[in-house]
Amino acid sequence: MNKAYKRCFALILVLALAFPLSGCTTYKNFHAAFFEKDKEQEVITIGVFEPQTGSDAAEAAEEIRGIELAHELYPEVMGKRVDLLYADNQSDVDMARTAAQQLVDSGVRLVLGSYKSTLSLAGSDIFDAADLPAIGISIKNPIVTQTNEFYFRVCFVDAFQGISAAHYVHDYLRQNDAVCFKQAGDDYADTMIEQFRQRMDRLTAGTGTVTVLEYPEGTEDFSVYLKRVGATGFKAVFFPCASSVGYKVLYQASPMGLRWIGCAKWEDLQETAKSELGEENVAFLNGVTFVKGFDAASSVTPMTDTFKNAYKEKYGDDDPSENCALGFDAYLMALEGIRLSEDTDDGVILTSKLKSIRNLEGATGYISINSQGDPTKDVVIEVITSKGSAVVYTVTPN
Repeated sequence: MNKAYKRCFALILVLALAFPLSGCTTYKNFHAAFFEKDKEQEVITIGVFEPQTGSDAAEAAEEIRGIELAHELYPEVMGKRVDLLYADNQSDVDMARTAAQQLVDSGVRLVLGSYKSTLSLAGSDIFDAADLPAIGISIKNPIVTQTNEFYFRVCFVDAFQGISAAHYVHDYLRQNDAVCFKQAGDDYADTMIEQFRQRMDRLTAGTGTVTVLEYPEGTEDFSVYLKRVGATGFKAVFFPCASSVGYKVLYQASPMGLRWIGCAKWEDLQETAKSELGEENVAFLNGVTFVKGFDAASSVTPMTDTFKNAYKEKYGDDDPSENCALGFDAYLMALEGIRLSEDTDDGVILTSKLKSIRNLEGATGYISINSQGDPTKDVVIEVITSKGSAVVYTVTPN
């Protein structure tokens, strides 16, 4: 019998003599004091790095709502309770650094957030120095994951929109050729168009043609540039731009019979056009499509329905937002990383396991993480109709 065992046995014997077990109550108290204590301490804490106050609080609240909904459904991992520890970065870069350090000092296993790339970047160096993994939720700026091997994201990066648009053009529209239309000097569009061109080349085995046509910044009359689009003879046009410009181009191009594909910024295209032209003058948008990460009316995985049902039960009939769904998935991604790493508190190991995630079933699609920390996931293509917009196609990554 070793010394530790002897000491434990002696302690039990003393307690047994001091408190005769005349009833179950005494035994329960004894059991709770000496055996359940350790069990109660088996807690994994996840940090929530979000602006709960300040100018970004309202938008961030959607991400937090998704995190909390997932936490209610899945409050444990590997038999241990998961606690959420909040650090309000107050929508301020300086306070974000303070909040990030608070999470590090508190010993959280992993961090979720923050809304807004600048706030995430403010905490990035602190998380990096502590080997603490963090998962961005709606931040699309590629710099976040490029500059910190411990930072991940659950939303698609902007470049992935170009890949998704290419699959829609080739696989759904059955077109091998396309035009990319853009404002000269627009880096946002350039990134997506380059990915669009590369993917079209791969899908067509080099037999297709993608023509890039530009217009100068500040253009109001697009007729000359649209004539060049028409001269190609191609019907599919990928046009990543803001909705404030998009509706003007589409209005002027409406007689041409083109198949327009826009980016996620076109989610408010119809409302923008209505506010500028009047609700009765936006029929020209019918049939226009755009890339979108999540639509509450579409179920891309069984988890989508789980998420929507839980949301409806808790919040009523309003549809959940995309950022809410992404917050939900970020929490699921965190649990999956912890499970794969077998609950290690080594941030380097946990980071490597997060990068090994493949086909995680999320509310927004099946999620796989690449070596950069960015996801490859399902994306929907929405079509605008007189009643709003609806999913017309789901792009499954390959």
